[in-house]
Amino acid sequence: MRSVLCSLTPWLLTELNGNSKCYALKIVSSEPTKTEPLVSREDFPLLRKRTIEGRSINYLDSAATTLKPQIVIDAILNFYEHSCGNIHRGDHTLSREASDLFEEARHSVARFIGAFSQEVVFTSGTSDGLNLVADGLRLEKSHNIVVSELDHHSNILPWMAHCEVRFLPVDESGRTDVSRLGALMDDNTKLVSLGHVSNVTGAINDVAAATGIAHARGVPVCIDAAQSVPHIPVDVVSLDCDFLVFSGHKLLGPSGIGALYIKENAGRTFHPRRVGGGTPDHVRKDGYDLKELPYRLEVGTPNIEGAIGMAAAIEYLDAIGMDRVAEHDAKLSDKMQELFGDCERFYMLGPKNPEHKLAVASLVPRKDVVSVGSIGHFLSDSRKIMARSGTHCAHPYFESLAVQGSIRLSPYVYSGEADLCEALEAINFILGR
Repeated sequence: MRSVLCSLTPWLLTELNGNSKCYALKIVSSEPTKTEPLVSREDFPLLRKRTIEGRSINYLDSAATTLKPQIVIDAILNFYEHSCGNIHRGDHTLSREASDLFEEARHSVARFIGAFSQEVVFTSGTSDGLNLVADGLRLEKSHNIVVSELDHHSNILPWMAHCEVRFLPVDESGRTDVSRLGALMDDNTKLVSLGHVSNVTGAINDVAAATGIAHARGVPVCIDAAQSVPHIPVDVVSLDCDFLVFSGHKLLGPSGIGALYIKENAGRTFHPRRVGGGTPDHVRKDGYDLKELPYRLEVGTPNIEGAIGMAAAIEYLDAIGMDRVAEHDAKLSDKMQELFGDCERFYMLGPKNPEHKLAVASLVPRKDVVSVGSIGHFLSDSRKIMARSGTHCAHPYFESLAVQGSIRLSPYVYSGEADLCEALEAINFILGR
């Protein structure tokens, strides 16, 4: 085992009230094997400390939310203890410190996805970011938006609340069929919005091809990157998207915080429907003038500590290296295909080729002898395996398959092959009873 010094943001390494803190990230091995997690579980208090009925936890619900490393918890605690103040409109020391921390966090997020800081808007999460785009586009009932059958409800409902939603089908490989995109667009198509990676199957969709098709018709593109940004390197310049959204809690950060990327050109005509404190440049009795992006979209007091925590999570991932995170994910995906891809008692949804997906396995029993909800309860109550059961906020996809639901296993950097094997044994046990 070796330790690697994190390249954490300066405020995490700065002396606070006389106490200097330095965090070390424990990499399990310089060349992790398939059987090992990528990082030490000691970094995660819940894995280190928490037991249920005397047993440690096997956490396989990372597509829903990820566990939090100690440096994220400490970053939030340090803000509360040492620099707690409101931002941008105060001249006192604590306000200036909080403002600096908040803008440093914005810079960290922007760098992480290859954007400029002024192109990053802090939100409460992916759903909030998509709703901001829907509001900013000023959609009308005559307009339409193209999404995918694979998409999460968060990338369906914000558009459906305003206009017609058209669905791209899933192709034979288990990915969104972007070749059908041109046929679904017309003069009233105002946006193509696609999930980069399916939260149900882990399918990696060809969003770059979709962007090319949409832009050729003058239609902007939004990417729901909630499931991709935590697992693989994502660069908004390479993707050439107009909007991109993701959540902090899916990349080791706190909940209630996320980011919306708005390409500079796309933001020039972007006007919010929600206004209030922090958004105006000047208010008159007969009207108001708004600030430039991103501030015109960040109404009220933001989740300051959430932004700081998300920046700490990004620094933790940077210290590992996103290429290594992606490599680890690919190894887990290969192992999941080997373990779950050809089983007598259940089958796995989505792509068969592990190169077309991330490490997510949604399993459907072949016989209706026990519900997926019962499987989820058994895994948790009897084996202390935390997995997700149901339709995973993807009703259109499950309806297209005529499937009632699945049990979903989603590992992350703190997961290894042994965790997957334990889950397989437990699922086979309950289905074979």
